[in-house]
Amino acid sequence: MKRALLTLASAGWLAAGCTAMNAHVATPLAGAGADDSLVLVMAADPGIDRIDLRGARSGVYRQPRRYPGLPADIVDEWPMLSLGVHCLVFAAPQSADVDAIVARLAADPRVESAQRMNRFELQTAHEAAGENDPYRKMQRSLDALEITEAHRWSTGRGVRIAVIDTGVEARHPDLVGQVAESRDFLGGAPAGDRHGTAVAGVIASQAGNQVGIVGVAPGARLLALRACAQKHAAGAGSCTTFDLARAIDYAIGAGAADVINLSLGGPRDRLLERLLDQAISRNVVVVVAAGQGEASFPGTMDGVIAVGAAESKSPSKALSAPGVDVLSLAAPDGYDYFSGSSIAAAQVSGVVALLLERSPNLRGTQVRDLLVRTARRSTEPGDDTSLGVDACAAVAATGVGVRCATAKEPARAADARTGEIR
Repeated sequence: MKRALLTLASAGWLAAGCTAMNAHVATPLAGAGADDSLVLVMAADPGIDRIDLRGARSGVYRQPRRYPGLPADIVDEWPMLSLGVHCLVFAAPQSADVDAIVARLAADPRVESAQRMNRFELQTAHEAAGENDPYRKMQRSLDALEITEAHRWSTGRGVRIAVIDTGVEARHPDLVGQVAESRDFLGGAPAGDRHGTAVAGVIASQAGNQVGIVGVAPGARLLALRACAQKHAAGAGSCTTFDLARAIDYAIGAGAADVINLSLGGPRDRLLERLLDQAISRNVVVVVAAGQGEASFPGTMDGVIAVGAAESKSPSKALSAPGVDVLSLAAPDGYDYFSGSSIAAAQVSGVVALLLERSPNLRGTQVRDLLVRTARRSTEPGDDTSLGVDACAAVAATGVGVRCATAKEPARAADARTGEIR
């Protein structure tokens, strides 16, 4: 970052938007309203591997980096260790042409990349007003997925699932001991953690504790990474590029996640695309909400497992799972019904954990291929695209000795040692 950036900054294209802000403002960006003026600049940093993040216990980053030519006052910043860049957030002046600013930055050889800040929406619709868990019989979604049968062979033990969402109420009676780690990439007081708690409950609620419900993968452990905000407990939630990027970067690095659950959707975003490609290249399985009708990002990416609600029309190539009136957890200690592809995706993240316990070396594409091959096809005339996930059939395909009560023609098995499909 040398003379060319200094020239741009001194020209006032960016500095005017930053002078009114204090450095390292800790205000959560996801709750900041419109992001039309926010610009992300990725600066290459050869010393980024030496940054110590152990002291950053919240979204506030306490080890600022300075690059010659960039304004001193910034909105926020964070090292994206998996990409080897330092991400800085600036606010352009209100009257500025933000697209032109981004184009000029992206063309400068001293800038690794630049883009606008995007916002993503959580994909939950308005909610409807042999286990000893008292509400198990109300979990029709588990019956549809053949989860009880699958639990005879796997519960997801040892698998780490990153729930990148709103916060998760880890003190809920059905989540005690299920959350291995919680991190807050927003900062500020928790508010509206209903969505993340519901997603976490679907995935990993305890089984056999004589309380509440059963998760799809009760043996898995969760990384609760708060990167999205709900202004009100039951209101719509959203996230920004910057906060999601920090959470994803952590999940694939220090968090050592095996699965990343993203129950959200929005516009195509180059920074998030790069991070998710990095996750996939490291054998992290990425499960995302497909939404309804036309697919939204990141469900449009190759290599991810996009999931829609079985009760509605899902985008082409998406798998489906129950997504209407699914019983899950409500913070702080209650239960409620939830709907949307957010919840459908969470169930498939749990199913993936069941597969990874049985066959730890499966890669993301192999997991998706296995789920597709063992899926239930629609019986509706003219519908040859609906692929309903069958957890027990998928688990049975990972090796010999597993058979479901509703067994159909067996799929080819995946070698538990190599992950190869035979």
